[in-house]
Amino acid sequence: MTKQNNLFLATLDALHKSGAFEYIILIGSWCHHFYRVYFNNAPEIPVIRTMDIDFLIPNPAKIHKDINIPEILRSLDFTPTHSYTTGYTKYEHPELELEFLTPELGRGKNKPYELPKLHINAQGLRYLNLLQSSVLKIKYKHMKIQLPEPAAYILHKFIIFERRKEKSKKERDLLAAKDIGEFLLQNKTQRKKLLEIFHSLPLKWQKTIIKNVKTHSEPLFDFLSKKEAS
Repeated sequence: MTKQNNLFLATLDALHKSGAFEYIILIGSWCHHFYRVYFNNAPEIPVIRTMDIDFLIPNPAKIHKDINIPEILRSLDFTPTHSYTTGYTKYEHPELELEFLTPELGRGKNKPYELPKLHINAQGLRYLNLLQSSVLKIKYKHMKIQLPEPAAYILHKFIIFERRKEKSKKERDLLAAKDIGEFLLQNKTQRKKLLEIFHSLPLKWQKTIIKNVKTHSEPLFDFLSKKEAS
């Protein structure tokens, strides 16, 4: 775990020094570490560290600086792994696997999104625009990092967890959404953000969230459904 954690922080540091964090957002389970820091080491926020580091590139991408991300990752001993079936490239290390994702908009497309300024491509996935629309910028040590607002993070989890193919990942996503979501209800500012983000979503997404919190989190269901009806 120490090796993995050190590599994770070294990766963030290298991306920070390159200026990449102006254009990319850290998503996925590694966000929990920073949410804990943001909320003064709140024990209610589970620390879940996996092999996967996921970065979100907003769509449309507005990248003004040329940053050779593969070269940065190569210096940290990540190896690019290219899929000739999908055309998508991810980056692997014995300790971590790094992927770049972007919101799939409109009809979508059956190939990766090319990001020539960053020298990478990104896999398009549905629902990620929820995360890019509500971003939290935090300072951690000497770095400035972009994350999804915690409220957006948990609402996104309540939409996508049931789409997970692996049972373990589905259970992990659900537990994270429930624990962090119920913790946010204790904070007046976060309650307000939950409502603002929830009501900004398409009605179909709202209904999916309500259906899932009804089954898995009574406090969140009571909060969101009452506000939904009012």
